[in-house]
Amino acid sequence: MRLRLMIAAAVVLVSGVAVAQVVNHDPPVQKIMAAEVNPGALAFWAGGNDPPDGESKAEAKVRWADAVKGAHALQTSGEELKKYSRGVPWNAFADLMIATGKEGEAAAKAQNAEKAFEIGGRVYDSCNGCHKTYIPPPPKGTVLPL
Repeated sequence: MRLRLMIAAAVVLVSGVAVAQVVNHDPPVQKIMAAEVNPGALAFWAGGNDPPDGESKAEAKVRWADAVKGAHALQTSGEELKKYSRGVPWNAFADLMIATGKEGEAAAKAQNAEKAFEIGGRVYDSCNGCHKTYIPPPPKGTVLPL
């Protein structure tokens, strides 16, 4: 019984430390997210979404090239994030980002919108799972910026 309590206490302590590391303004991770992950994901997702109305062939070419770059950014960002590992879930989410980035790069190079859309959902799962694990929700009543 004591062993179970000690193990449970250790898990809570470790997970609390992991949350604190991200919430307490981890500048290197925040920089990777703001400068690489977010723009990369948005560029990749744009490739798999419906094209904008009236998109020219030249604009589509640029959109897909940006999607390729975005998928590549997800791969390199995932590797960078692993340098700031917080254990198993962190590395698993980073590995998922890397794997989907590789698949996404191939889909974007092929300009396969259906496949890019499907992979984009898994990219979202990687991001969302990590955020749910490492970033606690704001206190009730907190007004979030638009």
